[in-house]
Formats: sequence, C-alpha cells, structure tokens
Amino acid sequence: MPYLIDMELRHLRYFLAVAKNLSFVKAAESLHISQPPLSRQIQEFEEEIGTPLFDRKSHKTVLTKAGEYLKVEIERSLERLESICRTAKNIGDSGPAKLKIGCVSFLLYSVMPPFLEKFHSSFPYINLEIMVLSTEEQETALRTRAIDIGFARSWIDEEGLVFEPIMEEKLALVFPAGAGSKSDPGSCMASLESLPLLTISHSAAPGLTERLLAVCDEYGCHPTIGFESNDSYSIIKLVASGMGWSIVPNLEYQEASVAGVASLPLAQTIILGLCYHDTDLTEQEKKFIILAENYFFERFAVAATPPRIQVT
Repeated sequence: MPYLIDMELRHLRYFLAVAKNLSFVKAAESLHISQPPLSRQIQEFEEEIGTPLFDRKSHKTVLTKAGEYLKVEIERSLERLESICRTAKNIGDSGPAKLKIGCVSFLLYSVMPPFLEKFHSSFPYINLEIMVLSTEEQETALRTRAIDIGFARSWIDEEGLVFEPIMEEKLALVFPAGAGSKSDPGSCMASLESLPLLTISHSAAPGLTERLLAVCDEYGCHPTIGFESNDSYSIIKLVASGMGWSIVPNLEYQEASVAGVASLPLAQTIILGLCYHDTDLTEQEKKFIILAENYFFERFAVAATPPRIQVT
C-alpha cells in the first residue's frame, strides 16, 4: 500500500517557518500566532511524519537530518505548486497570450528587430512586452518571474535557470583617434596605458567588467580604471572626447559609429545567450525559445546542437 500522509498545507507552512528561523518564538511572530499552538502543530506534524524534525535537547533549535531533507523538498514542492497554479491561471486567462522578454539594450539596435518581426509573423496571437534590462537585472527578473525569457551575456549562473549560448560576439579595442601608436592589440594597449580605462559599471554588468579586465591581463596590460558607465554607447562617446580607452562588444561599436574613435578588433569574444527557467515552461515560452534557437543558430552558428525544448 502506498505510504500516504494526511496533512494540511498549514503544517508545511508552520514547519518551514520554524526551519527558516530556527526559533519557535521568531517563527510564531512571523506567523502571527502564539508559540504554544505552533509547538503543538509541529509535534502533530512530526507524529504524522513518524520522526523528529527538530533537535530540542540543546538550547538552540536545530534541524535533524530528516528535518534538513524535508525543508529542501518542501520548498521545492511548494515552488512547483506555485508554478502549477500560475500555469493554470495563464491557461484560464481569456486575454491574449503574452510574454515578457528581457534584453540587453544594444541587441534592440542590432540583431533583435528582424527576429522579433519573424516571431510576430509566426505567432501573431502572442503579444511581447520587451524590457531593456542589464544581465544582472535579468537574472533577478527571471528569478522573481518579472520576465519569462531573457537575452543576456554569459555569466548568468543561477540554479533553476538555463543559459543557452546563441551568439558569439567579438570584442574591440576602442581609443581616441591618433592615440594608439601600434597595430597589434598588445602594443596598442601598452601605448594607451597613460590614459584611463573606461568600463561598464560593475553594478550594472559585473561579468562584463571582469571579462574586459581579464582580456587586458591577457595582453599584459594593467590599466587604471577611470570613468564607469552603465551604457556602452556613452563609453564610446567618452572615448571620442579623449577621456580614455575601452574594450567593448564589436556590435556596439559598429552600431555607435562615433567619429573620433579608432578601433582594433580583438581575438577574444563574449557569449550572448537565451535565459529561461529549466522547468514548467508554457507552450508560448517553448515556441519563443525554439524559434530563437533556430533563428540565431542559423545566422551566428554558436553551436550545432538541437533545440532543448520540444513543442507538444
């Protein structure tokens, strides 16, 4: 006979409150109930499970090994239940299907418009809301479900999220016209070391900043960081005014086309990727992801891997 437990959601909620606070007093306060009823509910829950979940012998409240396991699994199950309820709501929504898409800004001025046009022609009944967000902002927005899918750079590494490379972009060294005296990157950087390096703000794109400093290090260059900006186009304009030099994704430099800026292509690249949740995707999300995979792989050939998502 299957092992069945007759429990209520409140038992799970009370258990998690104690497990997170490791204090019956604080848990009771967070639940807006008194401590004695909470203690009774936890005791009933342990009796229902058949094993102690908290070690009450010490002065501190400590989870037993069974309690630690149960905490992880209950949190996972409740997240799954919430996702199921959201999906049910979406299915029952009588309005048009809608996806919220996050995107780093420069893609909207380069490769995204043709893709968005193709998606609209293929699925005209799915409305898209495009939100311009940095990679870091997209990671937070995906985790909180403020967006459904993101287009970001390659340092999203969050449990429960997929980062799928779709495009490899070369980097370019940019500097004031006439400032760089050599044609190869290493010599050019050496001739620019008297000028400050202008970078993307670490708070806006920590991964990109670290990547650019790593590229400098590969050429034996250890620059002094000058101004920071959260926008690559602004950095290029500062370079044009003679404020310093920088390394930017080549697409951003090509799109800016600012006079007074010289450039030198670099061998190093940066990956752009498609970001989404690894489970509980809606059919609309699956359609978007598959079309994006096929569209970008055909044009930029980052990888020849088949789509991860299948539409049923």
